[in-house]
Amino acid sequence: MRFTPHMKLIDVLPALVFALPLAAAADNHRPARPASPPPAHASAPRSVGVHIVPHPERPMHPKENPPHEVIVHNAKSNVDEHHRIVVDHRPIHVIDRDPRLRVVVRGYHPAHDWVRFHYARGGWWHVWGITAWDTVGTVTCEAANEDTGALYPVSEDRDARGWDDDTVNAILDQALDDCNAEANGAQCSPISPACSFQPW
Repeated sequence: MRFTPHMKLIDVLPALVFALPLAAAADNHRPARPASPPPAHASAPRSVGVHIVPHPERPMHPKENPPHEVIVHNAKSNVDEHHRIVVDHRPIHVIDRDPRLRVVVRGYHPAHDWVRFHYARGGWWHVWGITAWDTVGTVTCEAANEDTGALYPVSEDRDARGWDDDTVNAILDQALDDCNAEANGAQCSPISPACSFQPW
């Protein structure tokens, strides 16, 4: 149907009513994968992220010389925790093929309290420039053992209820729990950046 300046709303309404269900039905996200248990310890070595090394002789710069640690206040213990920053530069398609990737589904209840690493409501939108949760198909979060740099990737696909801040935080919690279960007392923290958002 061609729209002209002389058309009235009553002329175009049937076309709009017909087009809306088609737009709503277009779902380009991949089907949700079933949850998988944690991969066996001996199945493959873990990927290792890069520790940020301080360069005090150079000026601070977010990319060239970022801070090498982050101080997180733990409200539960009322202590400031110093965490070494581990950076993961792997592209999404590489993480998807990681043999140690764990796929999870909605409804995870963390074994530990990781709230100190959560963004405030709306924080994921602000950090990543997400304009609508409907555009996000898969979320992958990773934690790291701060001593070894070993990475713990966890991925979840969009389900019928879509995304919200709490669901993304639960994926990060799962990654931190997986790290904590294997870390032998070492500190675990989110990598930088903590989570990635894919459209499919």
